Amino acid sequence: MAYLRRIVTQSIRLTGSPVAAATHVVWRAPVACTVTKVHGYRSGGAAAAVNAKIGSTDVLAADLTAGNASFTSGTPAAGAGDMDAGDVLSLEVASGDATTVIIQADIAIDADVNDLP
Repeated sequence: MAYLRRIVTQSIRLTGSPVAAATHVVWRAPVACTVTKVHGYRSGGAAAAVNAKIGSTDVLAADLTAGNASFTSGTPAAGAGDMDAGDVLSLEVASGDATTVIIQADIAIDADVNDLP
């Protein structure tokens, strides 16, 4: 039986007046996997720049400008989203003055992983 890769999403919703620039740990990879997309949403304020990090390395080459009341998305360059088992994923507000920020990372888990540890 063939297995298709699975996509899981890790996300964080932050509120503030404005949301402070910070990096938030959200997930530890149980198996090798790949961040395939980063999404950003904001409301309030004039801007919010977001990114994801694997360890201390940015997933996107340039911070993503979060959409105003809609999601915008960015795709990592080849290899930039690769995670080894045990790697830590963080979601980051790099800058901005939004009052609500939502950051999501889509993660592909390889087809040959049938059961997560």
